[in-house]
Amino acid sequence: MSENVVAPPPRLHHNVIPPGAHQYAPREYRPPLSIIKFLELVMFASSVMALNTVRKSLAIACTTLHYYSFDDGDLVTGFLATGTFCGFIVILFTVMAGYLMKAHLHRRLSIFYSLLGCACFLTSGVFIIEAWEHAFRTRTRDLAITKGSIAVINGVIFLMDTIFTFRERK
Repeated sequence: MSENVVAPPPRLHHNVIPPGAHQYAPREYRPPLSIIKFLELVMFASSVMALNTVRKSLAIACTTLHYYSFDDGDLVTGFLATGTFCGFIVILFTVMAGYLMKAHLHRRLSIFYSLLGCACFLTSGVFIIEAWEHAFRTRTRDLAITKGSIAVINGVIFLMDTIFTFRERK
């Protein structure tokens, strides 16, 4: 009996109209998404979202610490820190919203934001640490030094993101 069994034709997934569908149907037929491609997509999206979430949470932590230790000595340091922390919270939320809506940033714009974030966070962190390093040891001083350290760490993360985005091939 095995000689009389007819094997079904191979199932082709590219540009094949399923049986029963009209040739000029308004809905385009899409082949099923393979598990491997789905996992690659999820891993890429989760790595982008994870990095963005880390940067955003560090910026929020800096803003919270900035609220509790606002007296940074001079006006320039206070303005720079406030503008950097609050401005990049807004920028990172909009970038994350863009990724969720599948409206990705252009590579050059992503490099620009990363370089700007690196420069602003590093500068803010160094100015804050410099303003508070010789103050008396109080709770406010400890919060300010922590704020400056987190800002420097966030600046280094922005620098790493710039390098990885620049090396990425399209």
